[in-house]
Amino acid sequence: MVTIVCGDTKYKDSEIICFDKDGTLLNFSMYVPVMKRRAEVLAEKYDLPEMSHNEILELMGVDPNTGSVIMGGSIHLPRIDNIKRTIEYLRKYSINASIEETSLLFDEVDDQVDFSAYIETYSGVKELLENLKKTEIKIVIFTHDSTLAAEKHLKNAGIKSYFDLILGIDSNSTYHKKPAPDMIQYACKILEVNVNTAVVIGDQETDMLAGKNAGVLGCIGVLTGKSEEKDLENADIIIQSVGDIVVK
Repeated sequence: MVTIVCGDTKYKDSEIICFDKDGTLLNFSMYVPVMKRRAEVLAEKYDLPEMSHNEILELMGVDPNTGSVIMGGSIHLPRIDNIKRTIEYLRKYSINASIEETSLLFDEVDDQVDFSAYIETYSGVKELLENLKKTEIKIVIFTHDSTLAAEKHLKNAGIKSYFDLILGIDSNSTYHKKPAPDMIQYACKILEVNVNTAVVIGDQETDMLAGKNAGVLGCIGVLTGKSEEKDLENADIIIQSVGDIVVK
């Protein structure tokens, strides 16, 4: 078993570590070109008026004036929620798109974007994953992105091979999204470890609540994503980034 150390806090005998993806390991800025392309494709596919481009950009969580991520915007929402929001927006123009159709469009846009040109891991991510991989601990991603998209992002970031299991929220997922404990419990079941030996690391309160609800060993909040310290009420400890974590 492994000890995870954050300053004076130690989580001994950990068998599994569960990471959120965006805002914890990967920088949100990679989504801006994706959202811009989604807006273009939606406008072209459904012959939407010119004014719709900026509306869709804002819907997707990008400020149309600055081209930057809207903190707290829809980029932070689960992929399936963004699909449903898009469907609702299209109804404004009497377009009845299905979840399957819109999901396929999102996937097609992902395939068109060269994520390797935009994806960035936060400082210390690769070093931490390398140190974890030298031990027997199981390493998991649990994200509100789709599993396919998560795998692509991690591959383009050069860190996919470190993970024993990658869990996203898909239309056929049998588990509920955070803050439900389902994803953590599912990961522990699949990897045959006890949930009370798990350490959860994330940038949002939903990550911390998922850990608490699952009964994990520890919940570590990071400040690289959308949250401030005051937002991470259920974190056992809050650190600047995953680079502050030591493996022993």
